[in-house]
Amino acid sequence: MRTKLFFLFISCSLFGQNAELFNNDWYISKIVLSNQTSDTPVMQVSTGTSLFANNGGNYNFNSSYYNSANSTITFNTVTDSFTRQGGGCTLAVYNGTNAAAAQAYDQKNCDFYLNTTSGAIFNYEIVNNSNSKTLIITKVTTGDKIYYNNSFLGTKENAIKKAFKLYPNPSTDFVIIENVEKNLKLKINDLSGKILFETLTSDKIQKIDISSFATGQYILSIENFKS
Repeated sequence: MRTKLFFLFISCSLFGQNAELFNNDWYISKIVLSNQTSDTPVMQVSTGTSLFANNGGNYNFNSSYYNSANSTITFNTVTDSFTRQGGGCTLAVYNGTNAAAAQAYDQKNCDFYLNTTSGAIFNYEIVNNSNSKTLIITKVTTGDKIYYNNSFLGTKENAIKKAFKLYPNPSTDFVIIENVEKNLKLKINDLSGKILFETLTSDKIQKIDISSFATGQYILSIENFKS
């Protein structure tokens, strides 16, 4: 009878990256340009969701209101900051309630990220409030800021967020992983550190074939996952 394989799980983060950036949906609450504060205008449609994404080790940040400012970014390995390498803004025209204010706010969001040269640096800070989180992104050259709030503790879905699961463990043929965000780098290493399997998580339930693995212990790691 074949001996079963046993998996150890670790959650890992690269230096300079806060897993909370990826594990929250962010919503713009105010923009501060040249010491002038603009609160988010109310629209007839919901404010867009701002998201950090990891696409196979290539990182993007999409800062969204009605339109979106999408930036390709590189994280600093020492400080809580990232460098913008490129990107662009969407150009949809909003003509609903508060149209003039909404259009001006869209332009400020776009200018904050895109009205800079490639290589512009932005600091970030996450502040924990009593029942929510605030993300503050600061443009280093000007001191301008954009504030984002999350809905991490404010929605029913997150209030009943399920715990990470890996089963069966030990296993002989496959393992199933549950309750992991999409587009996180997943690796399986043997105890010598050799990578035997690598992919991006695709859904909250993922099945991995390990039938070809030799009998032994293995380490499964998920980058930027807050377990």
